[in-house]
Amino acid sequence: MKKTLLTTIFITCLTLTAVAQEKAEVKTPTEKTASKEDKEAGKAKKEANLLEAFKIAAITPEEQVKMREFIAESGEYGKQLRADPDFTDEEKIMKAKVYSKIKNARMKELLGEAKYKAYREAVNAQKKTK
Repeated sequence: MKKTLLTTIFITCLTLTAVAQEKAEVKTPTEKTASKEDKEAGKAKKEANLLEAFKIAAITPEEQVKMREFIAESGEYGKQLRADPDFTDEEKIMKAKVYSKIKNARMKELLGEAKYKAYREAVNAQKKTK
């Protein structure tokens, strides 16, 4: 009698475990879809914020093209830096700070002092409202 009871409990536990794993696998594709939608919404918000900052700083369309190219280059550099296994986290932070100073100088060069200042203020205001 004890063997039968223990065997029944064991089989029930195995069955429940298998069903729980199947249900977890079904939920995973839904989560991936949601994250894609979140990414698209994030990209749209980022683009809207960038356009608003350009508008506030009165940046011309030609300057906008140059800024977008530079922002893309900066983003690519950041991705490469984060992915580089040769540097420690502290070295990556130091390199990012140095590059940030270079990036800000380049943006001043592209926009001029007044437009750069207005652009930075707009971007900082957007960051505070998040």
